[in-house]
Amino acid sequence: MRIRLIVAGLIVGLGSFGGVTATAASTSTLATPYRESELTNLKNVKPVSGSKTVTLDLVLNTRNSAQLTKTAYAVNTSGNKQFKSYLTPKQFRQKFGQSTTTTKRLAKYFKSRKFKVTTFNDGLIMQIKGSTAAVNKTFATNLKTATYHGKKIQFSKKSPKLPSNVAKPIKAVVGITNLAKMRSLADASSTSSDGPTSDGAPQNFLSQYNATSLAKGNDGKGQTIGIISFSKVNKNDITHFWSEEGVASSASRISVKTTGGMNIWGNVDPGNEETSLDVEQAGAIAPKAKIRVYTASLSDVGWLNAFATAFGENQASSLSLSWGLSEGVLQSLNREHLLTPLYGSIMNTLLAQGAIQGISTFAASGDSGAYGEELDSRGNTNEGIYANFPANNPWVTATGGTTLPVSGTLANGIKVDIPKERTWGGDELFDAYFQDKGFFKKNSDLMDTLQSGSGGGISELYATPQYQKGVSGVNTYNARQYLTASGLPRENPSLITGTASGRNFPDVVANADPLTGYDEYTSADGWELTGGTSVVAPQFAAMAAVINSGRSKRMGLWNPQLYALAQTSQSPFTKLDSATNNGNLFYVGQPGKTYNQAAGLGTLDFDQLAKVFK
Repeated sequence: MRIRLIVAGLIVGLGSFGGVTATAASTSTLATPYRESELTNLKNVKPVSGSKTVTLDLVLNTRNSAQLTKTAYAVNTSGNKQFKSYLTPKQFRQKFGQSTTTTKRLAKYFKSRKFKVTTFNDGLIMQIKGSTAAVNKTFATNLKTATYHGKKIQFSKKSPKLPSNVAKPIKAVVGITNLAKMRSLADASSTSSDGPTSDGAPQNFLSQYNATSLAKGNDGKGQTIGIISFSKVNKNDITHFWSEEGVASSASRISVKTTGGMNIWGNVDPGNEETSLDVEQAGAIAPKAKIRVYTASLSDVGWLNAFATAFGENQASSLSLSWGLSEGVLQSLNREHLLTPLYGSIMNTLLAQGAIQGISTFAASGDSGAYGEELDSRGNTNEGIYANFPANNPWVTATGGTTLPVSGTLANGIKVDIPKERTWGGDELFDAYFQDKGFFKKNSDLMDTLQSGSGGGISELYATPQYQKGVSGVNTYNARQYLTASGLPRENPSLITGTASGRNFPDVVANADPLTGYDEYTSADGWELTGGTSVVAPQFAAMAAVINSGRSKRMGLWNPQLYALAQTSQSPFTKLDSATNNGNLFYVGQPGKTYNQAAGLGTLDFDQLAKVFK
């Protein structure tokens, strides 16, 4: 389980042009969230070296923005006259992006100021790369670094400015300011093994969810699966895994596209474990599909460029992301004047582009249950009930996790019995914990397991999407406070009911519990059995490729049809709606309802899905 928490370089928003008073030099101020006067306890303040290379993204205004959402729904909603009329990247730019005339004018301006300029073909993002001296001169900034509550940040005391005619088409500049933080949302244990295991074979996903015969007839041939990752690619590890698991093992199936960005003070995964896991799973389930890995530095610029590149190429018919960011962190940084609210809207436009082009995007829902982090005013982290970004976005299919039936005995002799598939949550081991607390407390991996589970909840960032409105269970919930404030198991928590409003996630679930997990191989760690919702996202991206290989038109965004089908007699879902023994450490099932925030719509019968999905 490799979900990562990223508080990468932050986004600098531009003021509205109509309300900006021009100076004598006719410039527009670009409002920056970092203001030195509001940052307390700054230490080691010093200028950024003038020769250091800085990479920025210019995010351009979306044309016809009112039509963006309507188009994304229309091309993915059965019965709409625009259904399946996906746009190409060129058509997307013509309708929603800035014109080539505008981007050429901007490119000429920034090149004249000694920047290297790359324009993405959606007409919405331009990357500029130049020295700190060039940034300071062009934007009238004075980039500095400092230690802020133990964390290194970059900021500018002066608000960045550009001439008004240059600033007009620009929505935001990304990368001028940043605060870097990365750690695992949950560090669930993995179990070493001597080689492939019968229980951990990725093909077990096919048999568990009735996809074996479907995959035999449609094996991903002619399709490309996109994997977005912020770690390295080791093709030898991946092909060794495939060979040992008995699937096509040619390295020619894998291609890598480096999408740029800038490392933020070591904020990068030094290994390749996440990428290997994602590619191994996707390539085993769709053995004739090509895999295109979009790698980027773990930063604000890298994040945007990875998606913009994947959608701009339009090679992948499905895309998987196994990294995420807590909404609590987004809220905290905005509250502390460290992040602009434009963050979510920029990503929303990018992800809508994928949906409009018919790309099925899957994002892991997270591995810490309903919980996410927030930052306090001193930069410390606390946990609360928060959604996970971008799994909370309406233009992705959020993949959560389950636990398969399993029975066994712990090393202390206590038996564990899970009789049927349920939402993955650490509460499955609470009975064992209460029988022998000392045994668990001596084992950090077991304690982590108690605090792990499938991400799910209700977003405060994105509104309830059209396809979820009116679905029973959406915006109502059952919950149990399984953990105390100190993160320890709570005995017999009472049922809580409530209502909220926003994008509900996950949409779908499948086996993700490390107790019932899958094989993984890296040369650094050897063979392991591992889990996490980051296993499920590439598995679903592979299933999209499997189904697409038998079709003339891409499946596109799954969600509008999934929610419609779940309410019919042809539903491909098995609901996990029990209010007991079925939680993600907070949310539990809603008996009789179509949807719940622990397990979404439920698990899929892929053979049935392929039959009824139009």
